[in-house]
Amino acid sequence: MTEKKSDEKAQAPKAARPKKAAKDVDALVAEVAEVAVAAVAAKTMPAKPAKAAKAAEAKATEPKAMEPKAATTIRIRQVGSGICTPVDHKQTLKALGLRRIRQEVVRPDTPATRGMVRKVRHLVTVVGE
Repeated sequence: MTEKKSDEKAQAPKAARPKKAAKDVDALVAEVAEVAVAAVAAKTMPAKPAKAAKAAEAKATEPKAMEPKAATTIRIRQVGSGICTPVDHKQTLKALGLRRIRQEVVRPDTPATRGMVRKVRHLVTVVGE
């Protein structure tokens, strides 16, 4: 029974298959160029004045967000070896940029950095803030 199905497929004429419509390359290039020009024109259109005025009012009425603090940094020194420590401690030392004992790095004083220092507090010290 399987032989008959394979024979039927083999005997199907290739002319019966639908052919892909061949388009002229120049016509396709022209069509793509028109679409690109339309997209650029849509992006460069000036915003309507009413929408701009509403946006300005909304910004004026919103409470001001907390301004970020001045860029403070902390200096971290590695004082213990990462050998025989859990993998996540080794990864934390690498994320802090520490590779060897007595190496110091300067990092921004952010909660993320403080959390990393806290995690490996037995391997590092904060030299300066």
